[in-house]
Amino acid sequence: MTRAEEIAAVLRERIASGRLRPGDRAPSTRAIMRDHGVAMATASKVLSLLQADGLIDSAPGRGSVVLAPDRPRAPALTAADVIAAAIAIADTESMQAVSMRRLAAALEIPTMAVYRYVPSSDELQAAMLDRVLADLPIPPRTTDWRADVEALLRSLWESMKAHPWLAAAMSMTRPAVLPGAMPMSEHLLAALRTAGLEQREAFTEYLCLLNLVRGLGATIEPELADRAATGVTEDEWIDTRLDELRAAAPPDRFPVMAQMLHTSYPYDADVLLDTTLTRYLDGLAAGLARASHR
Repeated sequence: MTRAEEIAAVLRERIASGRLRPGDRAPSTRAIMRDHGVAMATASKVLSLLQADGLIDSAPGRGSVVLAPDRPRAPALTAADVIAAAIAIADTESMQAVSMRRLAAALEIPTMAVYRYVPSSDELQAAMLDRVLADLPIPPRTTDWRADVEALLRSLWESMKAHPWLAAAMSMTRPAVLPGAMPMSEHLLAALRTAGLEQREAFTEYLCLLNLVRGLGATIEPELADRAATGVTEDEWIDTRLDELRAAAPPDRFPVMAQMLHTSYPYDADVLLDTTLTRYLDGLAAGLARASHR
């Protein structure tokens, strides 16, 4: 029996006899080194043996705690757990709420321990984007390029509604390298190439379409934040400003706008998306038809 096994046997007996009860702190490596005159490597091995037996649980920042006999050990934290926690915070609070301190509090670990899993805030945001886009449902391909484009963009739109921070976090000019986004990009580009567009033309349409959806998606999080702060919807807010708006658009100078401001208009982002996609894809289809007859 090694020295580490001997010390572990002593501590097992203390736990079995009740001298160390569930919830008590187990001796630290320093305490084991001091009490038993061993090196740190041996003391660490003692705690590893007790943890392997399911007698203690160790976590960064709080040391080792004695477990109840029937209590399972907490699963080890992974980078995937950290990213999932960050996404949950962003979904319910906002991307601005995702700080290393806030994340550490949600995970019940010290703030500095978060950096073991994600080196920086920028890399955390990229990992969040990658995870969400990797989970994006990719519709099956068909022989109808327009149906394929629309189905993919509607899937992206639904993801933006589920993750209100997503649109604003996406960069179309200096994008992060996101392997999880490749299935989405491949599907959309392939559909545009199937429509008959050359490679550069297809990529131009790809960027335009993503920017259209992203631009509308970027309005989701601010509106949710304003609604939470004020307790009123966008329609209710407009109602409180109608008199000011009408005063700013007198009929003798702005007759069309003045008429609009006396017309009920229920704001609906889904209606705007439908209109945007229909008009854009109508135009793209018409352009392709003209090109095919030249």
